[in-house]
Amino acid sequence: MQLFELPPGADPSYVGSVHKALIESGDLRPLFRRRPRGPVNSVGQWVWTNDDLLDLEYHVRLSALPSPGRVRELLELVSRLHGSLLDRHRPLWESHLIEGLQGGRFAVYTKVHHALLDGVSALRLMREALSEDSAERDMPPPWASAPRTDATGRRADGDPLAGLVSAARALRDVVGLGPAVVKYLNQAFAEQAATLPFEAPRSMFNVPITGARRFAAQGWPLDRIRAVGEAADCTVNDVMLAMCAGALREYMGELGALPDKPLVAAVPISLRPEGTSSGATPSG
Repeated sequence: MQLFELPPGADPSYVGSVHKALIESGDLRPLFRRRPRGPVNSVGQWVWTNDDLLDLEYHVRLSALPSPGRVRELLELVSRLHGSLLDRHRPLWESHLIEGLQGGRFAVYTKVHHALLDGVSALRLMREALSEDSAERDMPPPWASAPRTDATGRRADGDPLAGLVSAARALRDVVGLGPAVVKYLNQAFAEQAATLPFEAPRSMFNVPITGARRFAAQGWPLDRIRAVGEAADCTVNDVMLAMCAGALREYMGELGALPDKPLVAAVPISLRPEGTSSGATPSG
């Protein structure tokens, strides 16, 4: 979720006009046209196929906050949006423009399936869509791009063999992950930092859950987080995980629900070999 200030002199219809301009542009990069296709004629693998009838108005939506338009109302709306599954029959992404926020602001909430785009690549695309020059307001959205073509000038995403190629890439990538996984596990066990699955103690969290989600936000100065990381010789991610763990422990302690054994959390990590670019184009 991103917060933006309205430009000086913007009228009440500003966000609506931005939304209209976004959905009128049919210029999408192939990545955002991809949707999953079942394992039919694809060697048993799910593969990416292209949605040539993509309805941009479905993926880019306009919402308005109820009065008084506080951050509280914004987080309640985003919680509802976050709790709904992405439609598996369409490309796995949505972007919501949200107007009516107090303080002359509006918000953009974007949801993308991790199979389509990882965090590093998503941040790169969002950064490319923004400008530090407040006078430059004609920046393309993250999903906009010229159609990709091959050496003959034909659209590369129109290749009828794309499904088989995607399946082959999937198999290649799965095989290639082997050494990276083994290296990670060996390192984890050597440092006695790994806890096997199913060893987590019973707690208030490891119970059946529904699809409902709660979106909350809190901010800290990034310079302060980086300073802590430098002092402790660790990364920003390490600092954030430690902050989350400390807050969780305090919360459970206040409720008298702190288990005797440590909790176990799953944290996504990159298994790309060193030196491999984290491109925005998924394979498989």
